[in-house]
Amino acid sequence: MIKVTTYMPEQIPDGNLKFAVIAAKYQGKWIFCRHKKRTTWEIPGGHRESGESVDDCARRELFEETGATVFSLTPIRVYSAENEHGIGYGMLYYAEVTELGPIPAEFEIGEISLRETLPQELTYPEIQGYLYEWVQAWLNLQSNPDELWDIYDENRCLTGRTHRRGDPLPHGDYHLVVQVWIRNSRGEYLLTKRAPTKGFPNMWECTGGSALSGDDSLRAALREVQEETGITLDPRRGICLMPIPREDNFCDVWLFQHDVDLSEVVLQPGETCDVMLASEEKIRELYREGTLVPFFYLDEFLKKARDIS
Repeated sequence: MIKVTTYMPEQIPDGNLKFAVIAAKYQGKWIFCRHKKRTTWEIPGGHRESGESVDDCARRELFEETGATVFSLTPIRVYSAENEHGIGYGMLYYAEVTELGPIPAEFEIGEISLRETLPQELTYPEIQGYLYEWVQAWLNLQSNPDELWDIYDENRCLTGRTHRRGDPLPHGDYHLVVQVWIRNSRGEYLLTKRAPTKGFPNMWECTGGSALSGDDSLRAALREVQEETGITLDPRRGICLMPIPREDNFCDVWLFQHDVDLSEVVLQPGETCDVMLASEEKIRELYREGTLVPFFYLDEFLKKARDIS
């Protein structure tokens, strides 16, 4: 069992950083690489060499493992991977690749693959899956970066402070997130497809987002649905089914009863690009296929939702 944790860069001394992992996109797709001696896929990355900065390590590894020659590179978060043998620290990066050459033959990578979602056959699934989701969350923060959030403490009490969405959230601060599932009288749920420029691109999800400064949970849920779909929900027909404390936020999962006419849905440019009504069976199928945003609470939510139908 491997435990993965993330940190603000100032929390971990530079000398402790031994790895660089680079989530890289080229022409709208993620770049994954395969070692010549393996059949599984990896996010590009590797060990920091003696005398090398961790940024230089990231640049070198990205070129050696993908052939990327022109790219932008942004550090996102320090991470650690811990098991019974010890703990190792690294830096997670995001790269936009604009020129991709051949993979250097003298290194260990046999081929690369351009994909819209995370491969199922991963070399280090516990680590890479976690870091991949962190990158998606970071990308989401780059849209509307000047939004203001109210800051909560670990007991979900308002601190009186606000935070700018696009800035790193200090350790120990929390904000409020809502995820809103809308179910019709036939038991179908409204799903929207994320725009290709967002985190988790072209994947299906329920409506959701961060509460803005001044929002309570219900107000945030109603606003997000209105903004992303054009639908006005009746607040009396909603219930906060699952309040979930997470690493840096409190996530309230809502269930609303509403008979949606798909023709009334107004997709928000840059946010959503398609819409569907999906049965519970269809939702599970999308999850298995890897085309649904990975809601870790999905089984528990669907069971709770059935109990109140």
